[in-house]
Amino acid sequence: MTRFKLITCNALAHILTQPAGEEVETVVLDIALHVDPGRLRAKLLEQIAFLEEPGMDIVLGYGLCGRGLEGVVSSKSRLIMPRVDDCVGALLGSRRRHREFQKNRPRCYFLEPRWLDTELNIFTEIMKGMDRIPVHRRDEIAKQALKHYDTLAIICSNEPDSDSTQRIEDHAADFGLRVLKVPTDESLLRRLVRGPWSQTEFVIVDPGEPIPFF
Repeated sequence: MTRFKLITCNALAHILTQPAGEEVETVVLDIALHVDPGRLRAKLLEQIAFLEEPGMDIVLGYGLCGRGLEGVVSSKSRLIMPRVDDCVGALLGSRRRHREFQKNRPRCYFLEPRWLDTELNIFTEIMKGMDRIPVHRRDEIAKQALKHYDTLAIICSNEPDSDSTQRIEDHAADFGLRVLKVPTDESLLRRLVRGPWSQTEFVIVDPGEPIPFF
């Protein structure tokens, strides 16, 4: 019997599913759930209740995600998740590396090429409804939405998608942002689905124990 089941979303599924293997029962949830932590928590609880069984671990391919994972619990299975704040930390390989970037570049916005057309892309949000805004006000509104950022960090693999990368660079040019390419570190996510699970890198909670804020 497979030792765990996997729940993740489209932000990380492209990295997790292959090393997890075809024999692992996997649920991939809508990336848009990140926008509402309460909805994300409710959906995870629903899926966990469906998948859980005694002696079967459930691996969660998520970070804390705006505290959406806080309070998530299984009555029958152990839950394991990476000890990171969100998908960015997971893709960078650790919470420490993510926070170092935040400290050294506090006005940096992270974007993974696969997020270009999703709710994890601030540019998609900016452009929503822009056709109803007078042309002469559009630049002002866009700049206001991006006022906390001066750098656009592309989280990319060793072989990035050139078309997607170009689109991100075009966004940066349109909005006056510097571009920084940050290599993905998939090691944490691979350990998530291959083990071993250490308490320093992963949150591990027993059946009946809710995931804490960490």
